[in-house]
Amino acid sequence: METLRQLESLLLEISLATMLIFLITIVIYYYRSRKRSNNYLAKKQLDLRYFIQKQVNYRGELTGYECLLRQHQEDGSWKLPTELKTLPLQRVIFLLEETFKSLPEKSITLSINLEYEQVISDEFDYFVRWAISNIEPMKLNVEYTTGRNSENLHKRKFRRHIQNGRHYGMHFSVDNVGSKLTNLSDIEWMLPVTDTLKCSMRSFRKTDPNEWLDLNLQFWNHLTQERHINLVLTGIENAEDEALAQQLKIEIRQGYLFGHPIDPRDERSEK
Repeated sequence: METLRQLESLLLEISLATMLIFLITIVIYYYRSRKRSNNYLAKKQLDLRYFIQKQVNYRGELTGYECLLRQHQEDGSWKLPTELKTLPLQRVIFLLEETFKSLPEKSITLSINLEYEQVISDEFDYFVRWAISNIEPMKLNVEYTTGRNSENLHKRKFRRHIQNGRHYGMHFSVDNVGSKLTNLSDIEWMLPVTDTLKCSMRSFRKTDPNEWLDLNLQFWNHLTQERHINLVLTGIENAEDEALAQQLKIEIRQGYLFGHPIDPRDERSEK
């Protein structure tokens, strides 16, 4: 009788364990299915391509290119896609393979914008090593644009991945630092592993002379000098913008004044 009760108890435990495993399997399958369905930019039917834009120094000499992801629109134009975080690094590599074939073999910097999800992915280490080996003699610069709540980030993992990439020879840039105090607090935790900060003129143009900017370009200029970080001024569109960069002695510049983003595979494009 005692043996029968023990057997019944064992069978009940096995049944409960089986049901639990079954439920966990369903939850995992549902989660992965939702993730795949939401992975918008991973869909191969979407026509994506990397365009490049020049970076020059104060002499007007070419110092590098920035790779800018664009999506083909129904009207024939190419625009920045939404949901960049859904683009897996495998497809980034696939897209960059064609881009790399069209780039000149020069000892300049090639900047590639990545999202937070791409940096913390397990594929990041491979991506860095792959990119460095495929763009030589160019130097790899990974750019990251702030904007999300820094409290929800896996900061330690992010920094570790960036530090590992720098060990291979990669440089790391923080893009689009602006004129608000929050812009500084958002990036302070990244500064120890940052090689370059990029400021856009769009964040520092005043529509009203009385408008107050918490942080101006001079602030970022001093900060980068103190921390031995490079400073790049982007969004330069006219002679006034360039004169400001000259006045602040910001050496590296980027913007429409020096050239719009172009498709490097277009034989008519300037290389």
